[in-house]
Amino acid sequence: MRRASRRTQSGSNMAYSHCLEPDWLPHVEAIIDVVSDGNCGYRCIASGLRLADVDGWRIVRRRMYDEIIEYEDLWREVLGSSFETVKNAVHCPEKQEGASFKEWLTLPDMGLLVSTAFNVILVNLSHGSASTFLPLRSTPPSSLHNRLIIAMANERNIHWVRVQLRVNAPHCHPYIHRGIGTLRIDKGWRDGFVFRDIAPIATTIMKPPYLL
Repeated sequence: MRRASRRTQSGSNMAYSHCLEPDWLPHVEAIIDVVSDGNCGYRCIASGLRLADVDGWRIVRRRMYDEIIEYEDLWREVLGSSFETVKNAVHCPEKQEGASFKEWLTLPDMGLLVSTAFNVILVNLSHGSASTFLPLRSTPPSSLHNRLIIAMANERNIHWVRVQLRVNAPHCHPYIHRGIGTLRIDKGWRDGFVFRDIAPIATTIMKPPYLL
């Protein structure tokens, strides 16, 4: 088990660089590892939000759960048959520490939920499934330079790491979720970015191990 965060700077032999689409590596500033306890995906989000290392993951899961409960109709439409699975995965009991594989953060099925709950741009740079998730219920800031971008990549479908992108890095194309995702995204979000066709647009859900 990885007990502490580790930062690997570009220009060296970056750990976990094999997890990313090769053409994106020049746009990577650093790859930041997090504790591997089942909550690594949520820890990556917490790291991007600059939340405390100790319980930031817990704040992330609870905010995602609050979002899916408060806007249940929206998320039932977006997630379809995956709604209950996602809701149960992000539910976080008071004294819970680790997470079982049924509670892992999975993309792309949780991508729009993360970007909407925290009003951020979430970029998945995982090899073979690169895509960008944009918020569903907000308009972009007056200056897109103020946008918060959180990028991450997955290793063998078992561990997430956070990827720090260089300034003005391009972005993967927006994720199209069941044909309705981008229809709900404010046009300002879509028009404010330089998208790059490095990899095929993700159109299928990356199933957690118990659904494979």
